[in-house]
Amino acid sequence: MLSLRRICQILIIIAILTIVILGFHSPLETTFYTFSNSKLPDAFNGYKIVLLTDFHLKEFGDHESVLVQKVADCKPDLILLGGDFIDEKHTSLSPLNDLLKGIHTLAPIYFVSGNHEFDKSTGEPILQYAEMQALFSQYGVQDIDDQTITLIKDSDSIQLTGRKWRSTNPARGLSPADDNTFHLLLFHGGNFFDQLSPYGYDLILSGHTHGGIVRLPFLGGVFSNTGSLFPKYDAGLFHQGSSSIIISRGLGDARIPRFNNPPEIVCITLYQK
Repeated sequence: MLSLRRICQILIIIAILTIVILGFHSPLETTFYTFSNSKLPDAFNGYKIVLLTDFHLKEFGDHESVLVQKVADCKPDLILLGGDFIDEKHTSLSPLNDLLKGIHTLAPIYFVSGNHEFDKSTGEPILQYAEMQALFSQYGVQDIDDQTITLIKDSDSIQLTGRKWRSTNPARGLSPADDNTFHLLLFHGGNFFDQLSPYGYDLILSGHTHGGIVRLPFLGGVFSNTGSLFPKYDAGLFHQGSSSIIISRGLGDARIPRFNNPPEIVCITLYQK
């Protein structure tokens, strides 16, 4: 017959294993934000944006059915792809094809590159880049690296600037936002908010941080992309001056698996202030 001490030891082991299993197998979540700004024109009041980042060709259900349904449930007016949709370790782009096939009729889709779209040593696009661009062409996804476009709804408009991935000096050559127009910036590197905020973009949408990879209660993300601990910008909504940023925890995994850090899609509703 087991002693009370032995029973307690077994229960503790079971509890620890349960925590570990649940921590590494968190289901996909949707995180909802509302963002208000006085410059937002009438037609964009209630405008919904879905932000997807750091896909890394991860599979969410049969033919990405889980991810596609969650995007559809947000009823987006705009879908933004914030980089790291491919990487060198995955040669098949079938997950990306399935995702785009499922969402391309929901709303206009725009993309900017992340660090994993490029070879770390040479800075050149990885082999899968051309195939990714072919899928974008097939499904009507517009690559807006280093471009500014006008989003029009009824007789009103806002601006969207896309920023190509830069690992250093991400703001070099970046034009300041228009003070008189609501202006979005889509850039992969959320950890660069301090360098980007002085340029006056009303809302910056980013990823890259993977939510700090490992998340601890009350402390947030543990690891930064630079190797330091407890990064200032891990995930969520931050403000600095006249600029704000929403950093997604992202969808997939890069080199280190997530722990207590569910993959997420971000759904933002814009309102007039």
